[in-house]
Parts: sequence; structure tokens; C-alpha cells
Amino acid sequence: NIYAIGDAVAGPMLAHKAEDEGIAVAETLAGKVGHVNYDVIPSVIYTHPEVACVGKTEEELKEAGVKYNVGKFPMMANSRARTNDDAEGFVKVLADESDRVLGVHILASDAGEMI
Repeated sequence: NIYAIGDAVAGPMLAHKAEDEGIAVAETLAGKVGHVNYDVIPSVIYTHPEVACVGKTEEELKEAGVKYNVGKFPMMANSRARTNDDAEGFVKVLADESDRVLGVHILASDAGEMI
């Protein structure tokens, strides 16, 4: 058998994704069930402000017919962001009707650290 992980397989090219895939391959080789939950692997775009996300997008939830609620918090309402004169952006949380988090999207100076 040949196994591949990371940049050699579909999905985002992220080191932490490859690490999870490597663990799943090792579990498979050990005779266990290897699994990667791609919905909990965050990604970050290192721009200014940064863009970070984890989980589903609104488009994916609409396509799947999932009912969801949206919570959005502007960084302008965050006192630390205002104090640092870096209050551009927002945090958006997508949750199902029981408040289970389905996706988080952040546009802010330190989004990669917050996600």
C-alpha cells in the first residue's frame, strides 16, 4: 500500500493538516481506524488584517440545507483593538439551532492567533 499526506493530497497546504493526516496514517498502519476531521483544521491568510477560519462557510451550510444562526462582532467594539489603533475587522460565528459551532471566520489584525 502507498499512503500520502500533506501537499500530496487534496485540501489546503497546511503543516498542521499534514500532521493530522500523518497521525491517521500511523493509526491505520497500526491496525486502528485513522480519521481526520477536516472541519476543525483552521487556516490563516497572513495579510494585514489577517483572515482566519475554521469549519463551514455560510455558502456550504446553505448548500447543505443546514439551518444556522450568525453572530457577528465588530473589532471596533473590542477595547484592546481600539487601544492598539487596530480595530478593523470582525469575528463571525456560525452555529446550529442548538448553538453548536459550525464555523468561525475572523478578519482582524491577529486573526491567526485568535482562531
